[in-house]
Amino acid sequence: MAIICRDYATMDECANALRHRKLPHQVRRRSGDFNPGSDTITVLTMHVSKGLEFAVVAIPGAGQMPAAGEDEHEEARLFYVAATRAMQRLVIGVSGNGGFGRRLGFEKG
Repeated sequence: MAIICRDYATMDECANALRHRKLPHQVRRRSGDFNPGSDTITVLTMHVSKGLEFAVVAIPGAGQMPAAGEDEHEEARLFYVAATRAMQRLVIGVSGNGGFGRRLGFEKG
């Protein structure tokens, strides 16, 4: 399983939550920081997820994308890269006020 985050802050928050719950995980900050044979949850950013595959992928914070001042097309490209890392199951967290949550069909109600 992988948790693919938009930025380092979200990645660190996810890693801290896993650490607190004593769940085995590895944080991949750059290419080469990955052991595909380990039985752990991989926490990484969208940028370094390209080319990898995982049975299950969770993308937290998609509802906060794009961030203010970010290029919507670039954010959509990054989201696509992250979403297509999932081979069997994709879980998308959409809380927030960003445009992606609305476009994915999740309105606050």
